[in-house]
Amino acid sequence: MNIRLILLIMVVVVFAAGCGAMSFLSGGGITLEQAYDTKQVEIIQNTAAGTIPHNVTIKNNGTKPLVVDKGTLLKSKESQDLVIIEDKKINPNNNDTVQAYCIEPDQKAVPGTTLNPSGTASSQIKQIIDSSNPSDLQNATQSQMQIWIIVSKGDVDVYTGEAMAVVQNQKTKYYQLQEKLDIAKKNVMSRFNLTSEGIQNISFTAESDNSANTWISDFRQWFKNNLGI
Repeated sequence: MNIRLILLIMVVVVFAAGCGAMSFLSGGGITLEQAYDTKQVEIIQNTAAGTIPHNVTIKNNGTKPLVVDKGTLLKSKESQDLVIIEDKKINPNNNDTVQAYCIEPDQKAVPGTTLNPSGTASSQIKQIIDSSNPSDLQNATQSQMQIWIIVSKGDVDVYTGEAMAVVQNQKTKYYQLQEKLDIAKKNVMSRFNLTSEGIQNISFTAESDNSANTWISDFRQWFKNNLGI
C-alpha cells in the first residue's frame, strides 16, 4: 500500500480519536471558548459594582450544549475582569446565570457590559474558589480578598474601583476592608507557604501549554514538505 495513504489514514484516525475524546470530556457539548470563537455565545455582566459574588448571564445561541468550567477567566474593556466559580451546562438556545469573583480590584463592574473568555485561573485561585462558600457573604468576601491579594501582588488600593464599591455596598469602613485584606494576605501566605516577596511572583493565570498545537502545526508542515499534501 502507498506509504502516503497509510500515513494519511493514521492522521485521520488520530484526529478523530482526539476529537472524540474532547467531545467526551466536554459532555457532548462545546466549551465557552469554542462557542465564543464561533460567535455562538453572549456573556453579560449582571450585577453592580461591590457585589460578592457577581452574577453573569451566559446565552447559548448555538445548537450544542455549552459547557462552562469553573476557573474560566472573563475579560472586559469596560467592566471588571472575573473568574467563574461554578461548573454549569447550558442547553442550546437557552441562557443561565453563573457566579463569579472579581479579579480586578481597581476596576468597577458595569452591569450590561459584555465579557469574553480569556484563559484559566491558576491552581491557587482555583483552590480558593473550591473552598469558598458563595452563599455566605462573610465567607465569600474572605475568598474575594484572597483572590485580590494574589492578583494585586499583595497591594490592593481600597480607595479605587471594586474595592471602594465593596466598602459602599457592604456599608463598612475603608480601614475595616484594609483589615480584611491584611488577614487575607496572611492566609494566602500560610496556605501556599509564601513570604511577602513570594507573593510578588505568584500568578493568577494558569501556565498555557501550546505543545499540542505546536506538534500539530509541525506535523502538518512535515506532510506539506515531504509528501506534497
